Amino acid sequence: MARDVDDSTRVVESEIGESMVREYVTVHDSTVGDDCGIYERTSLKKCHVGDSVDINAGCFVENAEIGDEVQVGPNCSIVGVTHDLGEDGMELRDDVFERIILHDGAFVGAGAVIAPGVEIGPNAVVAAGSVVSTDIDERCIVVGSPPVQEVTHLRDWL
Repeated sequence: MARDVDDSTRVVESEIGESMVREYVTVHDSTVGDDCGIYERTSLKKCHVGDSVDINAGCFVENAEIGDEVQVGPNCSIVGVTHDLGEDGMELRDDVFERIILHDGAFVGAGAVIAPGVEIGPNAVVAAGSVVSTDIDERCIVVGSPPVQEVTHLRDWL
C-alpha cells in the first residue's frame, strides 16, 4: 500500500507510514505503521498504531497502544484519560493518563467503549456496543456493559 493521506487530514508532531488516512482525520503526537486504514472523522492522540490496523470512521482514540492486525469498528471510544475523584469531586483539567493496550489481532466492534487502563488480549473480541472496564484475556469475547460482563473463550464457540 502506498501512503495516501487526504488533504483534509491534520497531522501534528506525528509519523504516518505507508497507510491510508481518509477525510477529516486528526493525528496528534502519534505514530501509525504501514498498511493501515484510518477512516473518516477519526481522532488519534498520543497513540502508537502498529501495522495492518483498521480504525473505522468516527472513532476517538487517545493514549493507546494498538498492536498489529487490530480492527476497530466505527464510532468507538478508546480513551486512556481520566480524572481523579477527590472529596470535592472531579478535578477540572487535571488529566490522569492510564494507557490502553490492544494486543495483536484484537477486534473491537462498532460503538464499543474501552475504559482507561484496560488491556485487550491478543485475538480477543469486544462485541459491538460493549463497555469494557476490566482487562480481557487472550482469545476471549466480551459482550455487554458493566456491571455484568460475560467473558467467553473463543475455543468454547468452535
